[in-house]
Amino acid sequence: MNYSDMLKRDLVFLDVDAKNRQDLFRQIAAKLVARGYVKDSYERALNQREDEFPTGVVFPEISVMLPHADPQNVRQAFLAVVKVQKPVHILQMGYNTPEDAEAMFFLGITDSSQQVGLLQLFTDLLQNKQFVADFRRIDDPEAMYELVFNRINQ
Repeated sequence: MNYSDMLKRDLVFLDVDAKNRQDLFRQIAAKLVARGYVKDSYERALNQREDEFPTGVVFPEISVMLPHADPQNVRQAFLAVVKVQKPVHILQMGYNTPEDAEAMFFLGITDSSQQVGLLQLFTDLLQNKQFVADFRRIDDPEAMYELVFNRINQ
């Protein structure tokens, strides 16, 4: 699958006011359900998976979260780009150490084989200092969509 096909213009949220991870997941899940990308079971599945397998990743320039739920909770493959007003407390993938994330890339995976490729894609993107600088600076959803879309297609 071409990962840029998963990036959706209507799933770029750049000023989310979330009290904590659960509040963030509730807000994003509601938007995804309303737009038909996920099933009603998505929020619960997202929290359960994050509790079992944290998805926080710390890069030299930014800390992010790559949350996803099992494919049976997803109706249509997607990538949702989220920036929060205040960092959200998370756990780091593989280490379970506390971190604060300022950005999230929600991965709507419909085929489990997509997971490794998507994680590698974001690992590459988020190690790029220019991408991270541009990502942090942009506050317009259309400009953010273009930034991520163009980088995915390079």
